[in-house]
Amino acid sequence: MAIRKIAGIFENPDAAEHAKEKLLEAGVALHRIVVSTSANDSIAPPWRSSRCVVTVAARSEVDKEQIARLMRSSGARDTVTPP
Repeated sequence: MAIRKIAGIFENPDAAEHAKEKLLEAGVALHRIVVSTSANDSIAPPWRSSRCVVTVAARSEVDKEQIARLMRSSGARDTVTPP
């Protein structure tokens, strides 16, 4: 089974932490969530200049879509699928 990931792009660390809390409240396990305060090279341009990225390992494509919606509703300016 391939690991599916979804990354949310946030303007600042506070917004990313808020999204992390919302993900936890929604039942996403802490070990599946990574918050990076500097841009990650695995994210394609123009996202490298972003201030904060929240990446989540999804269990399925449906889970990935639900996580993406939750991140956008929590303030992500966009979501992307890292390579």
